[in-house]
Amino acid sequence: MRAVFINLDRAADRRAFMECLAERLGLVFERMAAVEAAGIGEGEVERLGRSWERPLTRPELGCFLSHHRLWQTVAAGNAPMLVLEDDVVLSPRLASLLPAISALEAVDFLNLESFGRRRFVGRQARPIGERAAILRLHRDKSGSAAYVLWPAGARKLLARAERGAAPVDAFLHGLRALASFQIEPALGMQLHLLAERGFEVPPGSATAIQAPRQRLPLTRSNLPFHARRLATQVALAGDHAMRLFGWRYRRVEVVRGEMEATLAGLVKAWGEVR
Repeated sequence: MRAVFINLDRAADRRAFMECLAERLGLVFERMAAVEAAGIGEGEVERLGRSWERPLTRPELGCFLSHHRLWQTVAAGNAPMLVLEDDVVLSPRLASLLPAISALEAVDFLNLESFGRRRFVGRQARPIGERAAILRLHRDKSGSAAYVLWPAGARKLLARAERGAAPVDAFLHGLRALASFQIEPALGMQLHLLAERGFEVPPGSATAIQAPRQRLPLTRSNLPFHARRLATQVALAGDHAMRLFGWRYRRVEVVRGEMEATLAGLVKAWGEVR
């Protein structure tokens, strides 16, 4: 399976980190240059950046457009792609599971990561080998650092993107028409989550696009944003009601110590080559 990571031209440390990760996993990662926020035209900001629950920041829009480019590539082909951001730690189990993942049917999108938050998943697990299984992912809102996308799913995302954008994780996990699944135990975790838990990460490798924001004022010009936010909250209430009919709202399991061990090896290797 083709594996591509998204990386800004100026983020040389992150590129080196991902190349080191690929080597340790025995995989080949291709690099795609990310869209620079400063290079996004005002027309595109106006067209795409005001269609969600609040105005998107330029870095958020750059991230969305970077993923969008890969969706176009997947949609034009006939095989799934592993899409990665350049701040993810991956499990050593990934390489052995990729053949089984490639062979999956009736799947548009497979989330590989854990974000440490609860999500709505199905009750029934479908084993795929190597002590891993996939669950129907009914709703999530966080994480776009490691996923597998199939051509049919890419076409659905592109069709939705014609009507506007969102932070890419919200966009991916908010499209009801997408046949989305979650792998368990998870195969990835973002560096900033591990750093928040006190683990050492390579210098310059763990940053986050999002920053704390103030609540959007309730003004006439902001009413469309508030209306979309309200619609999302109503849908979320419906999702919670589905727990009465078999949905589960829980955290995805991870293999205890697995990501941390991988990260420790990367930090050691990083120190030897820097």
